[in-house]
Amino acid sequence: MELYIQIIFILAVIKFCLKAAMNSRLWVLVCYALAASLISISMYTTVIEQPLSIISDLLENKKLVTDIAVITSIEAVAGIFISILLLDNYFMEKKNRKRYMKGLKVFPGVIFIFAIAYFQLQFFKFRVGADFLTTALLYSSIIFVAIISTALFLRRVLDAESLKLELKVILNISILVIGLLVNSSVAEFNLSHSETVIEWRALIVMLAICILMVLLGFILTKINFKKILKIK
Repeated sequence: MELYIQIIFILAVIKFCLKAAMNSRLWVLVCYALAASLISISMYTTVIEQPLSIISDLLENKKLVTDIAVITSIEAVAGIFISILLLDNYFMEKKNRKRYMKGLKVFPGVIFIFAIAYFQLQFFKFRVGADFLTTALLYSSIIFVAIISTALFLRRVLDAESLKLELKVILNISILVIGLLVNSSVAEFNLSHSETVIEWRALIVMLAICILMVLLGFILTKINFKKILKIK
């Protein structure tokens, strides 16, 4: 089950790099990487106090896992809606594009911060016995270089803005599906370490609701409410 959490964290990091890649200015990309580095340094004193089995311990708390699943689902669904709105704005004529929509690309999300902390904990495990501050600085440097490199790679491969937004939708859907999968499995996981039985009906219903919400949001962006109100 911890593997699913790790996949969510990896997808969250990729999504953060994608957000950085969506900005045309290099200095903005550097600011994203610098912000991630500063976040990792600011958290290291708290991270070193956590047990290496923190994910397994959290999975034993059903209420906490459910709360985290709700946060993950909200962030993923919000990311899908925002991506659809940005796609709709992108395909408009330049004179009709809304400038304030660009501000929706700024926010990195909450999952990324947890991902930084989790991988930092694993890095401290790899460098057991080394100085904490030196390890934290080394980790922040790796984060800085990795984010810039990945963002530049994504910018080069996905040259069109629409491709970046489509990839963002795919990443958010993946995070949503895996998060719901973990949440639907946690009850059995808490009872024992036997083979996990996934509540497929509940999972499918939740996915169907989320897909309908996404479709509804897309349809609403195509409706000209001003024109309808004028007719009335």
